[in-house]
Amino acid sequence: MTQKKDDKKFFEKELEDYREQVWGCARCNWCQNQWGWSVKSAEFSEICPAFHEYRFFPYSGMGKMHIARALIEGDFDYEDAPELAEFIYTCTTCGACEMNCQRMQDKEPLKVNETLRARFVKDGIGPMPEHKKLISSIKSYDNPWMQPRTQRDRWAKKIPLKNAAEESVETLFFVGCTTALDPAMTKVAQNTASVLLKAGVDLGTLGKNELCCGSPIARIGDRETFVSLVKKNVELLNSLGIKEIVTSCPGCFRAIKVDYAEIPGIPPINFKVFHSVEYIDRLITAGKLKLTKPLPLKATWHDPCHLGRHCGVYEAPRTILKAIPGIEFVEKERIKDQSWCCGGGGGARTAFLDFAQKTAAKLIDEAGKTARADAIVTCCPFCEQNIGDVLSRQDDEMKLYNLIDLVAKAVE
Repeated sequence: MTQKKDDKKFFEKELEDYREQVWGCARCNWCQNQWGWSVKSAEFSEICPAFHEYRFFPYSGMGKMHIARALIEGDFDYEDAPELAEFIYTCTTCGACEMNCQRMQDKEPLKVNETLRARFVKDGIGPMPEHKKLISSIKSYDNPWMQPRTQRDRWAKKIPLKNAAEESVETLFFVGCTTALDPAMTKVAQNTASVLLKAGVDLGTLGKNELCCGSPIARIGDRETFVSLVKKNVELLNSLGIKEIVTSCPGCFRAIKVDYAEIPGIPPINFKVFHSVEYIDRLITAGKLKLTKPLPLKATWHDPCHLGRHCGVYEAPRTILKAIPGIEFVEKERIKDQSWCCGGGGGARTAFLDFAQKTAAKLIDEAGKTARADAIVTCCPFCEQNIGDVLSRQDDEMKLYNLIDLVAKAVE
């Protein structure tokens, strides 16, 4: 029996499966602009970082729909537009275009662009040269940062964590490559583990045996490498007998919770998946964590795209921030599903650093002007890297915090 296109899982779909969608693009421009009734000012009314920066339609969700249509119908070849790869990869895959298009047209410009990337990789047109180094590192070291596997658990030397590969644990802390290996991020891993242990969680890690979740290569479009990695991960994780996974990286969270199920033939995972802010919110509600130490801070929340738009987690971090004594919580103009991306995702920071940092600068400007905040709080290593670099370069007085670090201070 011929398989219906609608029954296909995402990672087996090809451009031709989106023919009806790309022909139906109404060119309404909601993929470029903030949703109408959410707009509070002209300055912060846009939603697509790439179109905002380059002002050229191929950088927008609408433009990518029409690039896909032209390729499907054979209207042009790659040679007709050498800059095609740049159009496709100058995108943070934040999902804002798809969030708004779903309201009006029920179409999927983000999925179309990710499928375009898969076509480019298959045809040897993509990814960008910088992405190839990242893929090579994951194949060689199981992480994108060219770091030896032996360094993966160095952050945990003084923390009494179980080895989930050798001992029975209920909850696995899936640390993630960036949180484990970037010296600027290891404090987040330490604080996450310490807070969970303080709440009495039966916690373990895989230490040196943890593999990359695969999110970076999924977004880049290297489906073959991604599927191979997912098979290894699912086999390993399902064998542990754990009840749940907690991860502090939204990319890992989205990959394990959402992407893995979108690969044909992969066994379903046999555990629940939580982001650390969801899990800590539950612990606070249950009375297992008490936030008692005041932190005098006027703070706004930045919604990481993988946590917010891609997985629908908006309220938990806000609830935690409001529960910390001394914090005055203020919102920016663009929040939740209309948030402005930090610029660091989808391979954009890797291949187009200047564009990524200009996007972060716009977020910092919005936090200062519309929320009048002293600090931006988030919970994504890529957001922290990109926003933090720009703050350092600008010598800005705005502070940047990971929410887990604030929780760790408040429970001391």
